[in-house]
Amino acid sequence: VRRGVRYSSASERAISLPPSRSFSNAGPSDGTPGSDGNETFYRVLQFCSEERAELRDHMRTNSAASWSRIQLVQKVVLEDRQNTEDLREQIRHLRRDLQIFSSKAMGETIGSRVRVQRKGVEGRGGQSRMSHRSSIEQAELQPGHACELNHKSLAHLAMLGNHVARRERLLREIMAVDGIPWGQAHAVLYEFDRHRETYYWLETLPYRLGITSAITAGFGSILLVFWGPAAGWYGIQIAGEELPEGTEDISELTVNQVGTWTWSWMEPMIGVASFVLLGCQVTRLKMAQLNLRTYYDQILQWRAKRLAKKFPGYDRSMLRSWAKRFPEVENNMIPIYERQYLHKGPTSGL
Repeated sequence: VRRGVRYSSASERAISLPPSRSFSNAGPSDGTPGSDGNETFYRVLQFCSEERAELRDHMRTNSAASWSRIQLVQKVVLEDRQNTEDLREQIRHLRRDLQIFSSKAMGETIGSRVRVQRKGVEGRGGQSRMSHRSSIEQAELQPGHACELNHKSLAHLAMLGNHVARRERLLREIMAVDGIPWGQAHAVLYEFDRHRETYYWLETLPYRLGITSAITAGFGSILLVFWGPAAGWYGIQIAGEELPEGTEDISELTVNQVGTWTWSWMEPMIGVASFVLLGCQVTRLKMAQLNLRTYYDQILQWRAKRLAKKFPGYDRSMLRSWAKRFPEVENNMIPIYERQYLHKGPTSGL
């Protein structure tokens, strides 16, 4: 039986053989009885040999393919086993790190620290336990600069108006936008500072004039009221007053007598000036209650808008919040610009 067909005789099998697989070495029939049967038999033998060879080749090919698949499966199994070991090792490390993190987090949380009983005290109240003392390891890890704080702490401090926190947030914004490290980001911050303080002297001129005028008026009023030469010159030449009766020269009067004489005509001016200042203070208080911007607020707003317009590639909110601040001023009235602090920055309190 071959390929599902049953042959009843050798002649049928010979007839069904394909011509390409005939027995080529068999000679012609010699006409003797049985010669046709022998030829057919040889053809069948050769055909079977060829079929067996093909079957052997096919089995060899399948065996090689199966072996390749087995090797591939073994390789995958080995890789999976190695990956499994790596994952187990990572899980062990993560578990250990999580335990360390949990212990540190619990140690920093009030109410989760280890309770230490005070010696000689009974009970479990507040007076019976020892206060927590930081360890050397904890002391070595405390932050010493705003750059060591995380984003959440900086954002919270910035919302409360802390300028150092706003400065550090702007530095990190520069790092993210320009792709530069923390040290190089200060060069960009210094450029911001130079542009922000372009009109500093013009912006602060009213304040400087006010300070100068207040100091001059304060000391001048003392001289005009109690100092004889100044009070006499102003009273006679400007106010048109006469010296007290029986007094020929102002030098004859004491300091208190000069004040008594000048107060009669200096009181209206000083009183009016005091009420003018009081009215200005009340006006400013009502402006603050109505959320009206004062001159100071207007100047800071203008500085912030000008800086945000000059550098549109950075976060507008961070730029504006950082720009709303005047630099500190020394006793000689010279400002200390932020770029003069270099990397350390203004005092943050840390």
